[in-house]
Amino acid sequence: FGAMRIVCVAVVGKGKNPLFIKTFDSQVEPLKFHYIIHTSLDVVEERTNATASGRNLYLGLLCPTEDYKVYGYMTNSKSKLIVVVDDLDVKEHEIKNFFKSFHTIFSDAVCNPFYTPDEKISSKKFENEVAAIVKQKSPEAHNDNLAYLSENSN
Repeated sequence: FGAMRIVCVAVVGKGKNPLFIKTFDSQVEPLKFHYIIHTSLDVVEERTNATASGRNLYLGLLCPTEDYKVYGYMTNSKSKLIVVVDDLDVKEHEIKNFFKSFHTIFSDAVCNPFYTPDEKISSKKFENEVAAIVKQKSPEAHNDNLAYLSENSN
């Protein structure tokens, strides 16, 4: 009780192309989250056009659905970090803290000299680090989906 439950995280490139999408709810078809993320990009565009100053990277709640809340964060390079939670009573500071950690991991991944900008992020290290912060920020939520990580992290 009290911890947010992250069900999906995504990184979307400048051209609205998905660079990374990871779901953490095995009960829901992953395509549903692709749709939710794609729908939220219109709100991202509206918000970033409205605040042309670009100072605030945290975009806040993008679009609540019947079952989820979708939050966004824009990097300086115009990539979008998206998180979907199914806790409808999530605390804003928890989301901001998650994005801080997620942005750091994302920055490390794209600064890798072998990464091609705006290409899908296929790094196992990145995937494992994202899963680790999801587990840290929403501990009881993902035991079934994170079990494979401990087996495949070597």
